[in-house]
Amino acid sequence: MNWVKNYKMKDIIIRIAAVSASSIIIWNFITYLSDTFMAQQYSPLSHFIIALITTVLTVILLQIALKTDKTSWNQLGQLTVRTNIFSFLLGFFLWTIPAFIGLYICLMLGWVEIKVYTDLSYLLMSILILFITVFFLEALPEELVFRGYIYRYLNALFPHWGTIILQALLFSLFASFIGAMYSVEQLQFIPGFAIILGVFRAVSRSVWTSIGFHAAIMTATQILGPIHGHFDVSGMFTLQFLSFILLPSVVGATVLSFIYSNHNWKRKVPFN
Repeated sequence: MNWVKNYKMKDIIIRIAAVSASSIIIWNFITYLSDTFMAQQYSPLSHFIIALITTVLTVILLQIALKTDKTSWNQLGQLTVRTNIFSFLLGFFLWTIPAFIGLYICLMLGWVEIKVYTDLSYLLMSILILFITVFFLEALPEELVFRGYIYRYLNALFPHWGTIILQALLFSLFASFIGAMYSVEQLQFIPGFAIILGVFRAVSRSVWTSIGFHAAIMTATQILGPIHGHFDVSGMFTLQFLSFILLPSVVGATVLSFIYSNHNWKRKVPFN
């Protein structure tokens, strides 16, 4: 039955290539909008509107793909609404708690210094607005495409461990085509980040776990940036590596391995 296997692989490759290429077009269009409307000065409202456009276009793309495939959203690492909310909060706190512990360690040891230029109420409001924006601009659409649609079809051909590696490669290629690989730091960060998100998606069996983790880390990273004007951070590289990446990744993977102790790394999902 090699012809059946070859047909299945060819069909999956075509589907993944089509969604990947369409995603690159969407994100480059979003970059064009950002450059057009936010080139001179950062605007939270414009940023939020662009984020909504990104999610809407991504959902439309995936809806067309799923309708063509004659499958449902449940196949993309989606479960019940209650389970999705739990998974999202799990991913969020698996980043937030270790990250704050790492931040405290870095501050106490003098590895990092942070000066705050904003009052607490305005800062909290800015964080909330940015979190919602990051959710719609990056976390939700990127995870639905790569840890949702693409992961699901790769996992029909390869076990989880192989799927994690391949989706990370595709995510890195996507990042390169949309101009996100603009520095050595990004080149080092993005592939590893995609692997971490893939592990969370695989073990929890929910794309919402990776969405929560993704939204948390990107919000924290961006709110500390100079564009928002809230903080002046000394030792940002140490903070990001130890507190934002290393500790949450190790702790998160460990906790998930206990919660989902019956996870089978060799498992494949049915093609249809």
